[in-house]
Amino acid sequence: MIRSRNSITHGGLSVAEETVISTEHLTKIFEKGRRREVVALDDVNVEIGRGEVFGLLGPNGAGKTTLIRVLVGLLTPTSGKAYVLGKDVVENIDYIRPRVALLPQEAGAYERLTARENLVYYGGLYGIPNDELQRRADSLLEIVGLTEKQDYQVKGFSGGMKRKVLVARALIVEPEIVFLDEPTTGIDTIGARLVRNLLKKLSSERKQTIILTTHDLNEVSELCHRVGILNNGRLVAVGKPSELEMKFKAANLEEVFTGLVTGEGVYKE
Repeated sequence: MIRSRNSITHGGLSVAEETVISTEHLTKIFEKGRRREVVALDDVNVEIGRGEVFGLLGPNGAGKTTLIRVLVGLLTPTSGKAYVLGKDVVENIDYIRPRVALLPQEAGAYERLTARENLVYYGGLYGIPNDELQRRADSLLEIVGLTEKQDYQVKGFSGGMKRKVLVARALIVEPEIVFLDEPTTGIDTIGARLVRNLLKKLSSERKQTIILTTHDLNEVSELCHRVGILNNGRLVAVGKPSELEMKFKAANLEEVFTGLVTGEGVYKE
């Protein structure tokens, strides 16, 4: 069920005309004490193309993490459908999982291992040959600026350095789709720039699809071809940042976001 779609250009990057993620009326309801229901996703319909950097925005509790967990098979939809790489996430998760990578915000590195060992061990779980693993580790450690620290145990790293290890670890399997939850949280300005440049390269050169959550709207404007804004489980807007600014007569993406979430200050054409 991989469908063609219109190409998207943003910041000089062109996205292939191929849908690799799609949802149809996707709904997820959690039951809490005494059968009280919490609607985490409410009739979400979205399509994301190969090579696209897609930003998921929303306040805490909006449904961003739930959507990602459904797409990687960690949660089962209550109703509706979700497709990744043309496969139903409920029926074909064994096909999907080796082809995607997830970096949750709460992820932790293996602290007793070195930076290099973190990457090699994780990649080895996917059956990647050692020679290839070492080559990929060399490249990623250089990109995130940890080559000189590669043989140090991670337990002595700062929070930002640990985050760099985690970003590199997620990417070592060279997935077709990467889900990154706040990838630059805790990273210094230079490190964050390195990570953003890497994501641009993955999108433009390798046609890897990146689903990104972040509260840094400048990062979104720089990186994302399109964004989807979630609020109370509903997808309230999807489009290029510039298109959303024009549609809602807003000065910038922050104004669009806050207006849609609070219901104030945004008007459609």
